Amino acid sequence: MLGYPRTVSSVTWGLAIGIAAVSCTLVARLIIRRLSTARGLIRTAVALGGTFAVYEAAALFTVAVAGLGGTGSFAAPIVGRVLAINVAAFAGLYALHRIGFAVGIGRPPAIAKTRPRLPAF
Repeated sequence: MLGYPRTVSSVTWGLAIGIAAVSCTLVARLIIRRLSTARGLIRTAVALGGTFAVYEAAALFTVAVAGLGGTGSFAAPIVGRVLAINVAAFAGLYALHRIGFAVGIGRPPAIAKTRPRLPAF
């Protein structure tokens, strides 16, 4: 077998996916904060689009190009299918969320009247 062992590649991809997931969480929080005056569905849909772009393009594609390989997995039909699955999951979970409120299972999260202060770096 040429190159490095599969275990090294698997561990490296695992780290890359983990870092991408944390990055997406931070991007989603930033988008939600910036769009605090928009309706909940709009904020959430924009956050989904932003995090999808960060996850697929900025994080994983960059890692694939940088040396781990697998850039063929980022062909337009594949990325489009993954996006369609994510949008369908989003729609289904949002529908369940709204149904839960309608039947009284949950309540909307309280929105803070003041914006929390971010630490200065």
